[in-house]
Amino acid sequence: MGLLSCSNDDDGVSLDDRSEALFGQWEYEAIESDTAVDINGDGTVNIDLYNTNEIRQCLKDNLTFFNEGPSGEKNEYRINENGLSCGEVDPFSTVEMDKYELINNEILRFENRNDMVIIEFTKDRLVVEQDDFLDDQDVVITYTLKRS
Repeated sequence: MGLLSCSNDDDGVSLDDRSEALFGQWEYEAIESDTAVDINGDGTVNIDLYNTNEIRQCLKDNLTFFNEGPSGEKNEYRINENGLSCGEVDPFSTVEMDKYELINNEILRFENRNDMVIIEFTKDRLVVEQDDFLDDQDVVITYTLKRS
């Protein structure tokens, strides 16, 4: 009996299609830090920021949008509250807005936030890394998003 290996390369987004394939609504599936941090100040450090209490549930519920910008301008990046509002803005309202461009089909360069590097990209899944400063230290955060 032989073992069959399945590759998911068929689901991968080709480099030429990445800019357009980003467009749409995404939701968090995982958020991890390369270094254990204590963001919420409870004395416990974690690498997994999504399945622990390090990040408030209302933030993990947010939706991310990549939208095509007006002709000749950068594309639009937006984070919206989903149904679970953190109280600062109404449910389904925009929490953060920025402009971005895709550099070399692998780096999302923003105007107001740190670059994101694409690690994995399929039609339904996007994994990016971003430098951040949390718990008084430089960290790399890996965001795994699924198309919603």
